[in-house]
Amino acid sequence: MIRYLIKNNAKLMGRSWVNVLLFAFCPVIVSAVLISAFSSLMEGYKEHGEMRCGYSIEAGSPWEMAEEALKASGANADITFTEYEGDEPEELISNNDLSGFVKFDGKKYTIYRVSDQPTQGAALEYFMSIFCDEAMNASAAKAPVDGAPDAAAAGDPAAAPVDAAPVDAATATPAKDYSYEDVKLTIEHPSFLKPVDSTGYYGIVFVLYYSWCAIICASGLLTSEKKYGIRRRYVVSALSDTQLYLGKFLPLAVVVFFGTIGAAIINSICFGTSWGNLLYAAFLFLIMTAASSALGLMFQSITDNMIITVILTFSLVWIAGFFGGSFETYMFSSQPEYLKVLSPIYHCNRAMVEQASSGRTDYFPSAILYCAGIVVVCSLISVAANSIRRRGRA
Repeated sequence: MIRYLIKNNAKLMGRSWVNVLLFAFCPVIVSAVLISAFSSLMEGYKEHGEMRCGYSIEAGSPWEMAEEALKASGANADITFTEYEGDEPEELISNNDLSGFVKFDGKKYTIYRVSDQPTQGAALEYFMSIFCDEAMNASAAKAPVDGAPDAAAAGDPAAAPVDAAPVDAATATPAKDYSYEDVKLTIEHPSFLKPVDSTGYYGIVFVLYYSWCAIICASGLLTSEKKYGIRRRYVVSALSDTQLYLGKFLPLAVVVFFGTIGAAIINSICFGTSWGNLLYAAFLFLIMTAASSALGLMFQSITDNMIITVILTFSLVWIAGFFGGSFETYMFSSQPEYLKVLSPIYHCNRAMVEQASSGRTDYFPSAILYCAGIVVVCSLISVAANSIRRRGRA
């Protein structure tokens, strides 16, 4: 009986053209639009190798004593510093294709960052911070610090040109009796995850996103059961509450799983989207579609209303996708970390995208555990709700 129920429900769900459209083609259409729209944005995330930065030092500034140390330390950190004079930093950046500019005035320095190169700007700020700390340590070992730190004049980023934004930084001046060999910077080159382009990102995350709308696949079946009184027959059947639930859950999860796999294959053919380790990807798809199926069936079991179920499911999935990086990539997300980690979509997106782009990720275990937890909790609630409703009708 249970096998017949599962087989029959799977046929009814799989024959619906709406389900095929939703899970196989809608992700492809949305992926195509976003891949095209954000291709230039994602290209800015690629590695750029050695940085070229300019600098100028005001005549008579104590920073003249640290000029050689700046160049030597910069070379060790893959930053080439070149001195420029005369023009404004913004013009020098634009005319010489620089990744940044440092202007030394008196006892302070000002960093000019290129707005479309945020990674290089952050690297330059970090380097200057470490360089100043080490320069002061070296000078302190030779002689007392020459002067107290000056408060930097507050720059107005809004008044800066579009292509460069100044960042002021106050610093104590180095003493004059030490050489650049005294400045010893420890330069680390950590192993970052490889960059991912728009094809690799949006070609993955929207296949995952649509799979969380699994309950739509069962809407026709669940509506027909209620409309034609099929549930009354289940009340007097020999099937237990758990078997009745599995009769809906298993075919729903299987149909959505194969629909999601179909979308993944189409994205790979049309856009060249890479899914990395196929075994990892398939396992994550399996547990994730099971979680989305259990979530939708839980709402349906509690409300016994398909319209409310769809509204609740879509609302929750949209919120989880918003914080999970489906609309704003998690790499550039401005959302608080504690909110992002609450979203199962965030864990799934990071696990799938990172293992596909670089072959490793720290989020695969958390994605699996999160989805497995959803399956267990939602299934128990569904069985309990259906049992209460069945006993009330018996």
